[in-house]
Amino acid sequence: MNARVQQLIQISTYRSLTSQEEKVILDYLKSIPEVAVYEIIKIMVEQKSLVTIVIAKKVLHKKDYVTKMFSYGVLESNAQSIKLWLDFAIPKLGFKSVVKLIEDLNNDSNRLIEKAVYWLPLFISENENRSWNLLEKLREKVKCSPI
Repeated sequence: MNARVQQLIQISTYRSLTSQEEKVILDYLKSIPEVAVYEIIKIMVEQKSLVTIVIAKKVLHKKDYVTKMFSYGVLESNAQSIKLWLDFAIPKLGFKSVVKLIEDLNNDSNRLIEKAVYWLPLFISENENRSWNLLEKLREKVKCSPI
């Protein structure tokens, strides 16, 4: 990773970047293979960079990398930032796939389903009955799980 990109990623952990600064990172990431992009985005998640999801949306396209990044990032997220991870993954993977990932990743320590159920309705339009039914099943799991 070049020094300027590394510096900007470090800066992004404590302040928002200007659009020009973001563009420097984006241009660099678009010039390297997606496997390397994934590794850099993973570092950004670890460093809690404020632009991670914005950047990831623009440079991660392959389903495998989106899935791995969502799985990694959502486990690092809190109840607030999970909305951003859902906004990243649902358009790229689909609602049903993201719900399945959440179910697979959920456990007693991260209580991921409980966090996700709050935000998921924002991603379903009124006439998507299958998605509403899926969400209802997820809500039932939350009610049944010991708290």
